[in-house]
Amino acid sequence: MADVCENGSRSDRRAVLDPDEAVSWLLSLARRHLRMDLSWLSRLTPELQIIEALHGDAGSFGLAAGSTTCYADSYCARVLDGRLPPVIPNARADERTAALPLTDEFGIGAYVGAPVVLDDGRVYGMLCCLSHHAEPNLSHRDGRFLALLAEVLARFVSHLIHEREDRDLLIQRISTAIHDHPIMIFQPVVAVPTRQVIGAEALARFPPGTGGPEAWFTTAASVGLRTDLELAAIATALDAIPVLPHHLWLAVNASPTVVACGRVCDTVAEVPAGRVVIEVTEHESIQDYLAMRAALDALRRRGARIAVDDVGVANADLSRLLQLAPDILKMDRELTRKIDTDPARRALAAALVRFANEVDAEVLAEGVETAAELAVLADIGVDQAQGYYLGHPGPLPLPERCTL
Repeated sequence: MADVCENGSRSDRRAVLDPDEAVSWLLSLARRHLRMDLSWLSRLTPELQIIEALHGDAGSFGLAAGSTTCYADSYCARVLDGRLPPVIPNARADERTAALPLTDEFGIGAYVGAPVVLDDGRVYGMLCCLSHHAEPNLSHRDGRFLALLAEVLARFVSHLIHEREDRDLLIQRISTAIHDHPIMIFQPVVAVPTRQVIGAEALARFPPGTGGPEAWFTTAASVGLRTDLELAAIATALDAIPVLPHHLWLAVNASPTVVACGRVCDTVAEVPAGRVVIEVTEHESIQDYLAMRAALDALRRRGARIAVDDVGVANADLSRLLQLAPDILKMDRELTRKIDTDPARRALAAALVRFANEVDAEVLAEGVETAAELAVLADIGVDQAQGYYLGHPGPLPLPERCTL
């Protein structure tokens, strides 16, 4: 909701009003306009009235967010079923409310209430205003005003509920994937000089029509489940180690957050030394390099090697390489693509090979799609490669040698 400036132009400071802020603002407007002590939004269940948000002197009524009252005994229940009008100027003098336990318990002098009806027709709860003292000037007009605010409030509440329901569905969907474990496929990695298959990268896949892996992991992050989903994929991938020939290694992808949490170290505890490569992805920045280095050192003590993904195109590559000191530098496919026709790409890749030689690391080129690209990689001394030209991702077993 945009602010309106004095000259009539609209300010962009609040171009979109957050639903939670809107609820608070509407409660404030209701209380101030009716000159009452307290306004609240409640949610109704068959048994309870649950106060979800308040504005005003809640303490004097003995209420707070989360307070509950018996629904059957409430004013709101009686307004909804017609036993009480929506506007009660003097609750202690009105014979319909004077003897009700809540009148004395909360010290209610005046009451105005309006139902909050969601966009699907469900009664969510009530927008209410209370005062300790009688308010003889309250009228049906005030009831209509509060009903109008309740309609506006219902739009924001509907939005919040839909968001909550959507989030719950996402959590259920991701949790099911974690429980059932992602499907894993494997792309061979070959030694460039010999074309022998020396390892594989494990790649997570999900049911057809449900989105690609990046979308799944991004969605999992949005509901706080990315770590669990990544660990489920890693554990499933490592289950394939006994199926692989003993001389092949397996690379699994892990984000910096998952590596730093330390749980990957437990996952690889039973894997024979030298059989697993932890490939640190670049989908998120590394916030604490000291913690990251400590986690990587622990993995190395368990016999794992460390690879850094997508080297060669990002501004932060050099710092990341110096900080993480990986065993394998995975050259980004953007650097591999058309390396046979682009001298700049060839020069940069050759520099990366020289750097790797100096720090006792290996270079693995991603995204090899042509014989010409592979020939240039071999010429500049790249150690390993993967890509569609060498082998598509698929189920096990892996071929023993790349047949070109």
